[in-house]
Amino acid sequence: MTLEEFTKIIDQYGAESDRWPKSLRTECNTFLANNSDARLLVNSQWQLDELMNQLQVPSFTNLESRVLNQSLPERSEGIFESLLNWLVPKNDFGKQIWRPVFAACLPLVFGVVLGNFFSFGVGIEDDGFQYWDDELVMLSLTDYTEIDF
Repeated sequence: MTLEEFTKIIDQYGAESDRWPKSLRTECNTFLANNSDARLLVNSQWQLDELMNQLQVPSFTNLESRVLNQSLPERSEGIFESLLNWLVPKNDFGKQIWRPVFAACLPLVFGVVLGNFFSFGVGIEDDGFQYWDDELVMLSLTDYTEIDF
C-alpha cells in the first residue's frame, strides 16, 4: 500500500479503523504501524474529527413551514405566452370576439395544410404538356384575317 492510497482511505472513511473497508483493514493497520507519515496523517485526521465534533449545528425552528409558506416571485411570460395573450385577451369580452374568428379560420388553415401535403393526382410535371408555351406562341403569331369562318 502506498501513502496516496492510505490518504484516500483516510479522507473517505475517517481516522477510525472500524470505518475502513474490511478487505483493506488489516493492510491499512500494518501500513499504519510501519509508516510514520501515516501515523501523522491519522493524528491530524483525529484532531480534525474532534474539532468537527465540537461544532454545534444551529437549530432552525419551523424552517420547513417557512420555506413551504413563502410567496413565490411572479412568473415571467415567455414569448409564446406573450403572443398568445396578445392574440387572445384574457378577459371574457376578448374571448367572445376571437372564438368565432378562430372557428372561421380553422377550415382555411386545414385546407392550406392539406393542400401542401397532398397533390390529389395533379402533377406539376406532365410530359404531354411539355411544349404548351411554344404552341401558344405559334398560335398568337398566326394570321387569322384571311381565313373565312
